[in-house]
Amino acid sequence: MKMSTSKTRAKHIRFPHQMLSDIQESLKQESSENFSAWVIEACRIRLRKRH
Repeated sequence: MKMSTSKTRAKHIRFPHQMLSDIQESLKQESSENFSAWVIEACRIRLRKRH
């Protein structure tokens, strides 16, 4: 098991194949390779909608 830092922890999730392809395409358009940052931003947007 990977160790976590004091502020982050790994969480493994499954994505539908098409969604992963769509995310990869979005990352290419943004000239980014940071999948984790993309997912974290999407989660933050979703959490803000709850409040």
